[in-house]
Amino acid sequence: MTSRRLMTLSVSLALGLGVLAQPSRAQENYLEQAITETRAAIDAGKQSEASSFVEHADEAIDHARSAVWQTPVDPIRKGIKYLRKAVKLAKGTSFDKRIAKATEQAELALQQFETVKH
Repeated sequence: MTSRRLMTLSVSLALGLGVLAQPSRAQENYLEQAITETRAAIDAGKQSEASSFVEHADEAIDHARSAVWQTPVDPIRKGIKYLRKAVKLAKGTSFDKRIAKATEQAELALQQFETVKH
């Protein structure tokens, strides 16, 4: 009797852990969101909209930081560094040259993120 209960408990536990170990379909794909926000930042940068650029770049950084927890690889970390530099360049400025440099940094970040995706 006790061994049957123990067997049932161990099977239930194993099945429960198996379900938890598998990534759920509802789990967010942070890298995809980072790529989307980075593209939006690039579009805003090309239109010389510094505030919108910074907003999208900050969102991309947040998603990329979460993506590093899911997939801890160097290209994502490099992309985050490029985005942080881009934000520093674009924050509080209206100079087209600085926004253009920030956009270049965001494009470099996008390249890094896309290498992980493929």
